[in-house]
Amino acid sequence: MRHRIVIALGALLWLTTGTGCATDSGHAHDCPDCDNATELLVGDKCVPIDQVAACGPDGHAHGDECHCYSGQAPTDIGGTEYCLQADCAHGHEVDYDARACTEGSAAGEPVTAVASVDDVDSAHADMGKPVAVTLPADTESYVHFEATETGEYAIYLDADGVFGAALDEGGSELAAHDMGANADCAVEFPAVWHAEVPATGEVVIRFAAGSVDTVKIIIYHIEEDGHEH
Repeated sequence: MRHRIVIALGALLWLTTGTGCATDSGHAHDCPDCDNATELLVGDKCVPIDQVAACGPDGHAHGDECHCYSGQAPTDIGGTEYCLQADCAHGHEVDYDARACTEGSAAGEPVTAVASVDDVDSAHADMGKPVAVTLPADTESYVHFEATETGEYAIYLDADGVFGAALDEGGSELAAHDMGANADCAVEFPAVWHAEVPATGEVVIRFAAGSVDTVKIIIYHIEEDGHEH
């Protein structure tokens, strides 16, 4: 199972050296200039290199070897090999499973889930970054994120059986689909859910009551064109 989207074809800027992000003037307006020493381009942002797993952000490890999605040779930075992203996701696949494995390797921003949905405004999870959610014992709990676009949202969780439902601002359940484990790193993310969000605004994640103390999540908005289930 893969959670991918094929971005509309644009001019593909290939890496010709082991340094530098997209520097072509045609990409300057939407692609930051990462230094590939202390930070790497991930999606359309420069991410601190200590938050990028080996072989990321445009590949993953097969045993001790890096497999780069674009076919490039891995680049050694400080004794660790990385598959550098060529540009801001124009002209090549963005693999959300692989991205979650890479970006989700960080400890996560701490957030405490609330036991009442009425208090959920105080429990906010940022999108596109790992969030370590502390859960109350033996009771349902809630956090929210802001959906700035309609469509499908992928929710990666590092514990199975924890996701309860996704709710809209009025408390009604949204359609949600169990996608199984992340095929690229099933141990790290054994549960992936996709929620269909028909309107922008607050989306509430309800966690099931259980004995898990903390769950790490990471949330992405999945574009529709070319998306594979």
